[in-house]
Amino acid sequence: KGIGSDKETIIDLITSRSNQQRQSICVAYKSQYGKDLIGDLKYELTGHFERLIVSLMRAPAYQDAKEIKDAVEGLGTDEKCLIEILASRTNKQIHDLVNAYKDAYDRDIEADIV
Repeated sequence: KGIGSDKETIIDLITSRSNQQRQSICVAYKSQYGKDLIGDLKYELTGHFERLIVSLMRAPAYQDAKEIKDAVEGLGTDEKCLIEILASRTNKQIHDLVNAYKDAYDRDIEADIV
């Protein structure tokens, strides 16, 4: 969509880093360019590739929050997604997810799920 991007370079840079390293890259990008890296990636990329890369760039709790939001939004609820996330996370990860959901959507995750 934007001025163009090298998919192979993006894949190499993102998939060869841990999530913690990717979060550091986001902070450094914001510091150096004054812009949000995820926002720029959304602008430059499209389709499934965009969704994959953006998902990899989010902190795990925020990615889980996005998946939960998508699962409860609209017609019907994707119970399989809710179970997959909520049953496979530690107590700390659930706590982080609740906080990330509140931060990202200014909503209570429990109220949205029920």
